[in-house]
Amino acid sequence: MLQLDRNIFWISLVSACALISAGTSAFAHSGHTHEEKLRIALPDVVAKVNGKDIRNDDIVRELKQALTNYKKRGMPLSVDQEKSAAKKLIDNEIGRALLLQKGEETGAHVTDEMLERKLRQIKSSFKSDAIFEHELKDRKMTLEQYKKELKIDLQMQQVIDREIEPGIKISADEIKAYYEKNKNKFNMDPKARASVILIKAKRGNAKSEKAAKKKIESILAQIKGGANFAELATKFSQDSLKSKGGDLGYFTKNQMFGAFSSRAFDMKVGEVSEAFKTGHGFHLLKLTDLKAGETIPLDKAKERIDKILRATKVGSATRSYVETLKEKADIKTYF
Repeated sequence: MLQLDRNIFWISLVSACALISAGTSAFAHSGHTHEEKLRIALPDVVAKVNGKDIRNDDIVRELKQALTNYKKRGMPLSVDQEKSAAKKLIDNEIGRALLLQKGEETGAHVTDEMLERKLRQIKSSFKSDAIFEHELKDRKMTLEQYKKELKIDLQMQQVIDREIEPGIKISADEIKAYYEKNKNKFNMDPKARASVILIKAKRGNAKSEKAAKKKIESILAQIKGGANFAELATKFSQDSLKSKGGDLGYFTKNQMFGAFSSRAFDMKVGEVSEAFKTGHGFHLLKLTDLKAGETIPLDKAKERIDKILRATKVGSATRSYVETLKEKADIKTYF
């Protein structure tokens, strides 16, 4: 799951269910799915905040997305839940509008350069621009719509940075208490480092498989005779790691392809496996290093814990701040 970078902690535009608490909205890949139809009717203008209309466009889009997501999980929303979700989304939009208006009052300003820099940062978290654009399409958003939303979020973030963030303090005692209570979160699994040689074979093609097996066994014989594994990987391997001598890097048992991890963690450092077959062909695996699991000490976990606690406190303080703004605002709702 990848962040759409709505770093406004109280917002939950994709929660769409009253049973789910407000949190950061996420940009999760949903694949091409049939868009669900709403069973409730929303007016064009769902609310007014200090005279400014909040239209139903974003509400409808996010609600349809949420209905689709919940149905995919086998948890279709009832009409009452759909109605409750819509009210929650409208309430979130009211809060966003109030933060935005506060930003305008206090001179919050987002330049084109700031917007483009943030957009580049978000895109860089995806494997490619094409995947980013695919996610936008799945969310029924154009790039311009997303940039508009992102600009609003950056303006609201400026309000949080000015009005709320300075008052957030995290003590050493709080950090220590969190660490002691959540030690399991700081346990690191054992890590293996291995290298691989692949000779491809066409699945189900006896001739291709026989030739690949003969080739991999020939390479194994050279290794057993003292040849260098990395040099042979560079020369003969037929995968993208050949230029690195077949180096897979470090991985935990759950991070690696099962046929590799099940062998790597049962081998001794320097040991080379017998040839084995997968859907890609025949492989040889060499274990080059093994790191025992360990617990990250408190002094190395402090920064991470500080960020976790700060985010929680900022979220809580922002919700309280928005409630204060609501008390002073002229708000009318029409749903």
